Amino acid sequence: MNNKYDELDYIIQFCSCANIRKAARTVTQAFEKQMQSTGLKVTQYYMLVNIARHKEITVSELGEIMLLEQSTATRNINILKNNGYVSITKAKDDLRTKYISITDLGLEKLEEATPIWLNIQTKIEDNLGKDKFNDLIKSLNILQESIE
Repeated sequence: MNNKYDELDYIIQFCSCANIRKAARTVTQAFEKQMQSTGLKVTQYYMLVNIARHKEITVSELGEIMLLEQSTATRNINILKNNGYVSITKAKDDLRTKYISITDLGLEKLEEATPIWLNIQTKIEDNLGKDKFNDLIKSLNILQESIE
């Protein structure tokens, strides 16, 4: 690099963190705009999907799967609980451990939201093309693994 400004231009153009954040924010905003009618944020939808998939999961396990801090996971779980989408029960052997499971209303909400999610997901995949999309997912997974 010839001078300080070249270095700064390089950082602005190629910063992996900034570029991934910008892309993530753009995608998140697109999903949230489309899913607005459901009343679910993308994080809450993804939580419901994970809870439904696992049938019963602890707050800690859900946080690990989603890479969320305990406080963020708990806040979103409480929103889902207050809306009647999930139930929370304490473990019999350890009252500090809470299990989350999806309710019938939560399953109905997933049925409402999933076609909307699939629509935007399909648009993204189609715009990139299946091969580029699959390469992107593989690259993101490799990036995650290489940093952990």
